Amino acid sequence: MSFIFVMDYIKILLLVFALIYLNDAVKVNMQGSVSFGKEVIDTISHYMRRQGAGATTSGRRSMPFSKEHDVLYIIIKSAYLCRDLRFCEGKLEQFLNEYIMVQTKSIETIFEGIFNHKHMTHEQARKERLFFEEELKKGLREIRKLLKHMTMKMRSESSTYLWIEVIKKISVMFQTAAILLAGERLEGKPEEIDEVKKKLTQKLVIATSIVEGKYESKLCSQYHVCVKAFEVTKALETVLGSFKDMDEESAKIFIRYVSESLMETKLYSHLAEVTSNELQIILNDMAYSDSVSAKEVLLSIHKAVEDRLNALHKKTHMVNGRDVELVHVILSDMDHVYGKSSFDPFHEFMKSFFSWTRTRTRLGGPIRSLLKDLADALSYLPEDLSYKLINEVRTFLEITVDPEY
Repeated sequence: MSFIFVMDYIKILLLVFALIYLNDAVKVNMQGSVSFGKEVIDTISHYMRRQGAGATTSGRRSMPFSKEHDVLYIIIKSAYLCRDLRFCEGKLEQFLNEYIMVQTKSIETIFEGIFNHKHMTHEQARKERLFFEEELKKGLREIRKLLKHMTMKMRSESSTYLWIEVIKKISVMFQTAAILLAGERLEGKPEEIDEVKKKLTQKLVIATSIVEGKYESKLCSQYHVCVKAFEVTKALETVLGSFKDMDEESAKIFIRYVSESLMETKLYSHLAEVTSNELQIILNDMAYSDSVSAKEVLLSIHKAVEDRLNALHKKTHMVNGRDVELVHVILSDMDHVYGKSSFDPFHEFMKSFFSWTRTRTRLGGPIRSLLKDLADALSYLPEDLSYKLINEVRTFLEITVDPEY
């Protein structure tokens, strides 16, 4: 169990619990391991580096690559996604093509690790390749529709906000299509389906999230399209940073309030039993055990949130572990939700929180009110972005809480 990042999940779920109203409609059947290998990270880093994103590989030999001769890139470029669309004209079209290319390559690498091409005939491998290319073309047609829609919305909404939305919607398009595609193409024993589904989804969510985070940063640093509102990140950084000046008992009391409030949500009913049980054990240890420092955990979380805040201010992207990457993309999603909202769900809570730090008034009510306000706002999210956020939160919980990790 990772105590350092487990609590990351708590603060995220202070924001996200109400999203988990969607069902688990995705079926995935497959054989063999789907653990997240470094080959996927290397592939992402490789193509990021080739596209000038400044990423480096971890010892992997350079792979020959030429955009002019790469079939997938040719398919993407030939789709003319930005033709006659003011939203993504000029250099932003190149950015968009590169982003789609890296998302495609990351998914392709995962599939190559699942389908053992060594045991395929040349004809079988050719058919699999053609099938993958046809699925990409279908996805590109959906992206073209999305870009047309965004061009129309430019009249009433900020182009920066719309670009961040495009990045997120494309990310979840790849994620969802890959999960469904794997479910259609793979077979396995019935008793293995649930576990395999979980691991495959984790792998796809992590890969698409890493690419999304890096390209959101690149959009800002190289194209000057930068997120201007990040209220969720700022609020969490302020709250968590306050524990630097508090004692251990205060941190434990805070965890008790959070734990009790979560019990009144729908959270646990939407988690796997093993995840739910481990989560409750860890929260209980943090709240009551002398062997676990709640303050240390909260300050570790603060560091992850502070890193995102610093990256936003400095317009940089830092290389992080899988769990931190997920924290950052979840925070990015939450910041996006409230980026154009006039409603501030944190204002009243922050007043109550700082009153609690001085007088130790009860904090359970304000936390429950915050959860309700967030739930109400999040209920208006489009279905695809809700699905994306749910997958990210669930994956984060599974890789930080489940005993097997």
